[in-house]
Amino acid sequence: MDMHDDDDLSALVRGHASRFAAPPELAARVTAALAAESAITTAAAPARRIALPRRRWLEGVMLFMAGAAAAGVATVLLRPSAGVDEEEVAGWVADGHVRSLMADHLVDVESTDRHTVKPWFAGRLDFSPPVIDMADAGDALVGGRLDYLGRHPAAALVYRQRKHVINLFVWADAAGADAAPAALSRQGFHLVRWHEQGMQFWAVSDLNEPELRGFAERLRERIAAPAPG
Repeated sequence: MDMHDDDDLSALVRGHASRFAAPPELAARVTAALAAESAITTAAAPARRIALPRRRWLEGVMLFMAGAAAAGVATVLLRPSAGVDEEEVAGWVADGHVRSLMADHLVDVESTDRHTVKPWFAGRLDFSPPVIDMADAGDALVGGRLDYLGRHPAAALVYRQRKHVINLFVWADAAGADAAPAALSRQGFHLVRWHEQGMQFWAVSDLNEPELRGFAERLRERIAAPAPG
């Protein structure tokens, strides 16, 4: 690849790639690691040849972060649905649902108040997921968490209908076309997915398909309704 190819690729990334700001704690962790490496290699000079490659890697991370900040360019983040077929995304969603139930990590922020859950995502995602409380319709908001689908972040909003847990995964997808809910099944769970307002929505639960479709339709109606004054 020649210099002109590099320039073209850089322009394409700047113009079309999604942006995701590196969390402040990443810089703190890298800085602390550099300081620890410095202390170790000063106290034990013979180990320097072993520690040097790792230190160079850490310094490279810091240089990348500094360069990105100076240029105003955030880390490139591919969406879970970018270049991936529906079958693979469905598998990620089902896996995420199972993981949340098995690891006893259903929520990061536990609250039935959408005014508590929605602000929690600020700064953790580069979009604002809609958080709707539907307890009056039998779909109680439990809370939310930051999850990863195919190693890419997504909002996970957790609802409970009777004793059934519903995980609603949401991520930004401005390039996608609006689509009505469609039902799938994976690993013994039912899934309903749709696209609207520049976002992908995937609901997954052990509810039967009509009940999960009903949840999706109620949610869509409330998202479309004007916010109460």
